[in-house]
Amino acid sequence: MKPRCFWFLRICFPVCICRLATRLWLFFLIYAGCCSPANAAVPYFNFVLENIRHPAFNIRSASIKLTNISSPVLEINVGELLAGNWRWHDLRLRCNQIRINHELISCEMGTLQLGKLFSSITFQLSLQHKQLVLEVHPFPTKNPREKWQLMIDWQAEKWRGVLKIVNGEGKFLADLLPQKEDPLQIHQAKLNGSIYLNGDKASISALSTQLSINKLSFSDASGLHAGERINLLFDLNIRRKQDVWQWWGEITWPEGEVFWQPFYFPGEGHRLTAKGIIKDDHINLSQGELSLTGIGKANFSAVVSIPDQALQQARLSAESLELSTLFGSIIRPLVAETALAETEAVGQVNVAWHYQDNTNQSLIIGLQDVSLTDTRGRFAVEGLNAHIPWNRNEALDGLIRFSNARILRIPLGATHIPIETSGVQLGIPRAEVPILDGRLLIENFMASLQTSGWQWQLNGRLFPISMEKLTESLQIQPMFGTLSGIMPKMSYANSTITMEGELVSGVFDGVAVARNLVLTKPFSLTPHLTADVAMYHIDLDLLTRAYSFGNIQGRADIEVNDLELLNWEPVRFDAKLASSAGDYKRRISQAAIKNIIALGGESAVTAIQKSFLGMFEQFRYAEIGWGCRLRGHICYMSGIESASRDDKGYVLVKGSGIPAITITGYNPEVDWLELLKRLERAIESGNPVIH
Repeated sequence: MKPRCFWFLRICFPVCICRLATRLWLFFLIYAGCCSPANAAVPYFNFVLENIRHPAFNIRSASIKLTNISSPVLEINVGELLAGNWRWHDLRLRCNQIRINHELISCEMGTLQLGKLFSSITFQLSLQHKQLVLEVHPFPTKNPREKWQLMIDWQAEKWRGVLKIVNGEGKFLADLLPQKEDPLQIHQAKLNGSIYLNGDKASISALSTQLSINKLSFSDASGLHAGERINLLFDLNIRRKQDVWQWWGEITWPEGEVFWQPFYFPGEGHRLTAKGIIKDDHINLSQGELSLTGIGKANFSAVVSIPDQALQQARLSAESLELSTLFGSIIRPLVAETALAETEAVGQVNVAWHYQDNTNQSLIIGLQDVSLTDTRGRFAVEGLNAHIPWNRNEALDGLIRFSNARILRIPLGATHIPIETSGVQLGIPRAEVPILDGRLLIENFMASLQTSGWQWQLNGRLFPISMEKLTESLQIQPMFGTLSGIMPKMSYANSTITMEGELVSGVFDGVAVARNLVLTKPFSLTPHLTADVAMYHIDLDLLTRAYSFGNIQGRADIEVNDLELLNWEPVRFDAKLASSAGDYKRRISQAAIKNIIALGGESAVTAIQKSFLGMFEQFRYAEIGWGCRLRGHICYMSGIESASRDDKGYVLVKGSGIPAITITGYNPEVDWLELLKRLERAIESGNPVIH
């Protein structure tokens, strides 16, 4: 089977047309000489061909007319011309000044119409010297220097041809070619150069071209592909040796810019060189080099099947690519909906890739002195070095290490992470990551590539971390105690992280438990988290001292059910704080009471109770309770119990003993953001004003 897309390499289309024209003209001369009286003029000639079939082309509904033999006018009409996969309709050639004899056919003033496209045309067909010279000048003429010239010589079994283009308008060439569905529209281009052809019989034996394209601009109807002010240099050589085509080519892109969704590339001297052979319906690219200015060089090879246009084999290798430019031009557009879209990267990367039998066979990625920094300050990694090997058919060992990192301002120390790859799986048996004065142990990490995407699972343990150091790193109010816990099995699939069991940790001398944790699209710009969180027997003294809220002594249980965070901001939860059961000291300071009153409004205590605030530093209480049902941006407030039978108000602090004070809230609906602002002002001022 011969490749249809390379039909022009088998048959020289212009030579076939010349030979057909020669044979038709000889037929006309014989007809004129045999069928007409001596010295008589032939007033009219009309030759109609319904169908002409040739390996290079098909012609349907063609006619050749010659009128007024003393001052002949030649008309050629073609209803349809099919060459390879290209199809033209309504082609008309008219020559008003044509010279005809046994040795020469020449047209000094002609017009060529192809659909709505018109051009002036001149040609000379020498039957004696077997030579065709044809020139086309598009009109209306905007560039008088524009010229498209085709010259063909054929002698015996060999022929040669050259197409010379001088200041050729790219739009003319684009309009001349048949249009496909949703084509790229050429708005402007300037072509200069030559295309040389050599052949024998009806086949091409050599092709070479040196062509420059300047000021190219294009776009498509969707707006997803566009180019402006592009300059390109083409150099191509193809030669046939028996049944093998040897080829070499180079493309240089010195300037211009291209947007090809989602990528943007500026031309800065990029160069592509390649060589290989074409044999047995295959293009074998034996050696190629892609040089990208500001990034580096990549060497590659490939084998492509021509009939189905499928990649059968490919290899690519690149060393010391500049990650900053590579990340900005290629990687970031591919991760536009993730946190990496706002990441800056520096360092170098090595890549080795092998593809064969319709699948990836191996991939090796190396990172050298890489730094990743999130522009929003969410994370950073420095001194990152990695060797990540993968092979479809064998198990390999790799390593990831970094000198330091930061996640949400929390510093991580130097870390070595051994990895294992096998087939479509990647595993980390055990790794320890230093965090402040503690460490995070990761165990049994296993990731695999499925048809739906990457899936992974892990479990681990967090060894005690100072809450004081943690809050200092997070730049929030200091807390005291330690944070530690056991991480149950966590899994990732279909862009969702789920946690099996309970995540238990120690905080504020109590126990914190997280359940039903589901994190959707964790690496996007809008992560979505749902969970149930509870803290039991929390030391209120540690908690309130941490936030400078005033002192409250006692223990409390906190439950936050149906917690929902969108982009880490709460949009829904049912929260409740209540005094823990048990016998313990229960005291509340004057400052804490004032802060609670500031949150609840001036009617939170009676006028008589307000008078006691300045007399005592501490008060006894029996219970503390507060609830908030957040829906959107409204917090629906509640307390220990209703303040009255008609459900007007709710008790936040129930007094007990002497001195005692009871605090009641009366506003059942509070704007959540306003509540946070009040709390922030109360903590920062240290001396809140009662509204």
